[in-house]
Amino acid sequence: MRTLFSSLFLSVFLVLVSAVSLHAAVYEASSLHNAVSRSETVLDLFYDRWERIQDMDLYFDLYGRINWVHNFKVYAVNQGSGQRQAVDMRLVRTYGSITINIPLLRSYSGTMQERLKPGTGDYGDIKGKEQQDSALLHQEEQQQEGLISRNNLILGLTATGFHYGLTREGTVDRGAAGNETFTDYKYTQFFDDVFAASLLYRPYFHIHAGLVLSQQFEPRDDGTMSYADPVERSKRYFVASNLLSFLNLNATTRKDEMESLAVGFIINEALDYVSKKVSRSFPQLTLTYKQLNLFNDRLYDPVWVESYYMSDGSTPKTSAMNDAERDEAKLYTLSAGMKGYLGNYFFIDLFAEAQKPSAELVSRVTKSKINYAVWRDLRALAGYNFLGDRLNTGSFLLASFGFSRFWDPAIPIHRDSGDNYHVWGGVFQLEGRVFAGSVPLGMQFQVSRNYSPELRRMVETVDKWVYEGSFNVNF
Repeated sequence: MRTLFSSLFLSVFLVLVSAVSLHAAVYEASSLHNAVSRSETVLDLFYDRWERIQDMDLYFDLYGRINWVHNFKVYAVNQGSGQRQAVDMRLVRTYGSITINIPLLRSYSGTMQERLKPGTGDYGDIKGKEQQDSALLHQEEQQQEGLISRNNLILGLTATGFHYGLTREGTVDRGAAGNETFTDYKYTQFFDDVFAASLLYRPYFHIHAGLVLSQQFEPRDDGTMSYADPVERSKRYFVASNLLSFLNLNATTRKDEMESLAVGFIINEALDYVSKKVSRSFPQLTLTYKQLNLFNDRLYDPVWVESYYMSDGSTPKTSAMNDAERDEAKLYTLSAGMKGYLGNYFFIDLFAEAQKPSAELVSRVTKSKINYAVWRDLRALAGYNFLGDRLNTGSFLLASFGFSRFWDPAIPIHRDSGDNYHVWGGVFQLEGRVFAGSVPLGMQFQVSRNYSPELRRMVETVDKWVYEGSFNVNF
């Protein structure tokens, strides 16, 4: 299944990249090596895509994204010498997903463009001329059918994959023939895949359940790769649910242990039960609480948990410790976000997240306690839709600018200069949707530097320019 899934996206998007990463006698404070962090990244992308799918009432969605980091370096600290080292790399990340939705109880009504009209919230109610012709009949059906009046019982099947591709160039002296540049593929490769099934019975509930499969592959001695024999494989199971459109509950487990938990409250949807006019008068406002088992005294962590020393108080911790000697700590966060259109022309996306670790954390570089900042992520983005009222029929062209402030204990290790744990960043985005007949085609281009959503996915991109493009087709 793994090979089939990869082949599908290669054939659709014609994306062929080589994936590599570092493996050496240094520890790397790295999102790349942290399977807990990577699973959160791929699940966040899965949730984000499904939010779009539900907003658009889609039967089919095919989405691809490619992300390139200019002048990428990985900074690591040699455990023997304590010296900070930089390794030049070329980083390309690719992400793809495919979703098929199967109606079990009736289907979506209206044309694609009618379903894309923002702010309707009708989830299959009859619209347009259909609504004018049979409003009375529809009202009677609602009264008779009770819970099935919205007639949207949908089964969804999704496969999602995230591939990290690191390559490194070198030069061979051929004498009289000159120099030849080559790309060195002798590095570890990482793949994170999600396989999920979903059941939607809106507006009463929806639920996603599935598997996150994280795999790590090492090259053979001759430099070739075998994707049938991973050196490391971990499985995580997740459940994400929504009740009455306003209460979210997400959980991820591994080996009978809850690894992450999130509870979200969508204020607009709750107000919708009181007054539709009030709930639609401002962009979507969400409050979310999360806890994540993020720090584990592993090779890739930028911090030691509790202390620089082991339980005896005198022996320094090392990455070679056995699991019984490792300490663990959770990261608790509380966030608020507001996102959506103000009319048909203006768009805003505001986000603030506070944080608190469950234990004291010690920097591996300075060997001193870290004073954890209250604010982890602060960001604001504003955009203008050049197509204006055409948003009512699903078309838009949105140009946005944003800035952010992000805090992370690994930032001083990976940034080009300075020793602060926080960094300011910015982004420019251009996103649009057009129609090929009745089929919507979406695309997005983004360029950023130190923008917090990128740093959340991979902190090693700090102080780097990041370019990203995406494309989707659906119906």
